[in-house]
Amino acid sequence: YILVTIIVLVVYLMVAYPIAIGAATHCNPFIFMKKMIKVAIIAFGAAASAPALPLNRETCVKELGCSEEITDFVLPVGMTINMNGTAIMHIIGAAFIATCAGLEVTPMNYLTMTLLAIAASMGTPAIPAAGSVMLYAVLTGAGFNTELCTLIYSLVLAMNKPCEMVLTTLNVVGDAATAVIVSASEKEFNKELYN
Repeated sequence: YILVTIIVLVVYLMVAYPIAIGAATHCNPFIFMKKMIKVAIIAFGAAASAPALPLNRETCVKELGCSEEITDFVLPVGMTINMNGTAIMHIIGAAFIATCAGLEVTPMNYLTMTLLAIAASMGTPAIPAAGSVMLYAVLTGAGFNTELCTLIYSLVLAMNKPCEMVLTTLNVVGDAATAVIVSASEKEFNKELYN
């Protein structure tokens, strides 16, 4: 579970955001990734989006060329709504728990888990381990609420810290990527500052 979750999160981080930044700004996405390293380290260490917000805001405005107005709106909203890493973890976690409990996970279950994971991740607070707690809502919503599923869920809670650290990094970098993309789409992106 931990290995699969971390691999998927890292691949998403290293592929999806650079492609989106490159497509939206026509700038080198590796500049974005390089400038976001310090913010990613704070998010990784804290396993929460809120402690990284001040540095993320400063990086977006002073180094990535984002508009202050857009950054001040996108980053706080993104801390609660833009949680791709949390949604990814919910789907993998629920499928892992159900499979370990001996339940069949059908394509319809995956669709249900996906919709629930997206909804649950949008309401997850920007504090440590909040995503792990919301995993239970996805699990029960998908119909995997047996006693054995609950027991396996408690084991996942005990070992989920590495996943939480990586998914928080993904979420925080995603917030900054969104600020850059929105600034570029609103013609308030400073390419010279970015480069």
